[in-house]
Amino acid sequence: MLTPRRRVRTVNDLPLAELYGARLDGQVFQVADSWCVIDEIDGCDTRAIAASQLVPPRAIAEQLTAAWIYGLAPEPRRHQFCVLIGARTTALWSPRARVREIVRSPDDVQTISGVRVTTPLRTAVDLARYTPTSTTTPTSTLTSTSTPTSTSTPALTALLARLLHYGDYRDITAAVCLCQRGSPAHSALAIARFAAVTAPLDTLHQQNAAAARAATVG
Repeated sequence: MLTPRRRVRTVNDLPLAELYGARLDGQVFQVADSWCVIDEIDGCDTRAIAASQLVPPRAIAEQLTAAWIYGLAPEPRRHQFCVLIGARTTALWSPRARVREIVRSPDDVQTISGVRVTTPLRTAVDLARYTPTSTTTPTSTLTSTSTPTSTSTPALTALLARLLHYGDYRDITAAVCLCQRGSPAHSALAIARFAAVTAPLDTLHQQNAAAARAATVG
């Protein structure tokens, strides 16, 4: 059986024209800048491996890229990665990725099919801290799966709730504690954003409990 890594194809394996032809024939589907055989599951493993093809091996998938890998957000137009300060590598293998240097604790990162990805909690905190504030994007144009662009949109709040729920956090306590370990300016913004997460997070837990009860009865 082929491993997920071997089932991800790039232009290093086949010419681009041949890959596009295979997609038109229904033999492969595109994930980031990679292609997977059609019977491969489009899951966390496949997305993590596809994302890793965009950057050097030391890079850690973060923010919207990490949320996408977890299946909680659409694929971003430009993927987001970080490397540890001192890693001395911010080289890009694709214009669709950006890499920043940052400090990370081992607890902030987990490995998916050999690819390093920030944990759901770390991902949520980073998004709460660094998602730009915008006053030009109408709230009505965003859905729960839109890329979050402002503090006032429900999209960011919904994504933060999904990340905490995915990480099995019952409330925002752990997120707020992690926020407080960062710079005061970013921490204040992030904590304010998490203040709106309690209600949607409770709703997700209630829906999960209801689904579990229904499955038991059934």
